[in-house]
Amino acid sequence: MRPTCLDAAALHGLWVPVGHGVHAFCPRVTSAPAPPPMLTQIRRRIDPRTGRLAPPPQPGPGEPRRPLEPLILHRPSLRTWPDDDPVPDITLTLEHAARCLTTLDVAILIESALNKDVLSRRQLDDLLAGLPRKKSASLGRVRSDAQSGTETAVRWWLEQRRVPVRTQVRVLPGIRVDILIGTNWLNECDSKRLHDDPEQYHEDRRRDLTLAALGYKVTRLTWEQVFLTWDRTPAVLMTLLQRRLHRRALPV
Repeated sequence: MRPTCLDAAALHGLWVPVGHGVHAFCPRVTSAPAPPPMLTQIRRRIDPRTGRLAPPPQPGPGEPRRPLEPLILHRPSLRTWPDDDPVPDITLTLEHAARCLTTLDVAILIESALNKDVLSRRQLDDLLAGLPRKKSASLGRVRSDAQSGTETAVRWWLEQRRVPVRTQVRVLPGIRVDILIGTNWLNECDSKRLHDDPEQYHEDRRRDLTLAALGYKVTRLTWEQVFLTWDRTPAVLMTLLQRRLHRRALPV
């Protein structure tokens, strides 16, 4: 077996959204077999803060072991492996992801791959050409400037509501923001689950104050607000949009 989908994407260094299960690729397999003894020890090892492999947490004395993640097998089945690399190439990894994940999660992986220059535009065109028309049409608007999956998720939500949005905008010398909504609403998207850098915290607040003094509306969305409590976040964003705060002209 070889990792694929979310697991292989993490090994390719992509920004990986929250997922479940161990995604594997195996030749000549038509249905998921009962896991052999070694697989009963496999636990999810993707750190959601970085999208990279991390050692599984060990239970303390007397604590129950965490439940095992399900094994998710991906097709198409092969007679033999196409190469000797233990990780499928980026195009096969993304093809499996496109047939397994939601359109948004696939967009996050593709935009990360484009941003990190591990996927070319030609490879992207070939990938989209092999997908169902509805999915390929939605993924046709991916960009290469997204710095994180949180940025992709928020931008896609705004675009689906036909809100004018620009990304990675330089508003002042030395100050670039993740998303400019309308004329004056700036939104920054935190890309990590934990934020424990005091210097970065103070620098972010200094920037926010500078931008607010120039007439910008500045907000921040955390990783948790986008991926863990998204059921509550859109209502707040819609309230701001309905107040048309993003349509106000900047002071001259």
